[in-house]
Amino acid sequence: MSRGGGGSPRKPVAQGGMLPLRGVGGKPPVVSWPRSFAFAGRGVAMAWRERNFRVQCAAGWCALSVSLLVGLPAERVGLLVAVIAGVLSAETMNTAVEVVVDLVVRGHHPLAGAAKDLAAGAVLAMSLGALAAGVALFRPVWLQPVAAFTAIWARHPVGAVCAAGVEAVLVTLAWSPAGTRGSGR
Repeated sequence: MSRGGGGSPRKPVAQGGMLPLRGVGGKPPVVSWPRSFAFAGRGVAMAWRERNFRVQCAAGWCALSVSLLVGLPAERVGLLVAVIAGVLSAETMNTAVEVVVDLVVRGHHPLAGAAKDLAAGAVLAMSLGALAAGVALFRPVWLQPVAAFTAIWARHPVGAVCAAGVEAVLVTLAWSPAGTRGSGR
């Protein structure tokens, strides 16, 4: 039923109804900036309770630490921070979808499972994009030692052949899928 008498009764949210978007006097509710940040902080604290969020925070922290240790240019560090924030945002949204689905659906339902799988798929897509971005951002740093090694050995004809072989092995190891190393395939 609607509040304050008059008007048509509203359906509960669980039955497809909408939450009222009006505050006092028919105006939208006003939330102060500090309260908005407090709510957002509570959301981050809730996300922190999720194991995957903590793992992704650790991975992001490691990538950021390595970027600072190797002296990655500021533009690349900025892009890295944006990618890390994107992955953490996707994981937070995944958690929000799971919470809402669990709230609305009691028991197992194929569409509830589909919603959760789609949200998890979005996190996977963002994570794979972050991995590709990380490879692109760090590639110049990884190739510097290989180029220095090649330059030293390239002064001698036999050394050039050895350097090319070592470089080919290093590049192959760096770019091969993790599941194919040492499997004999």
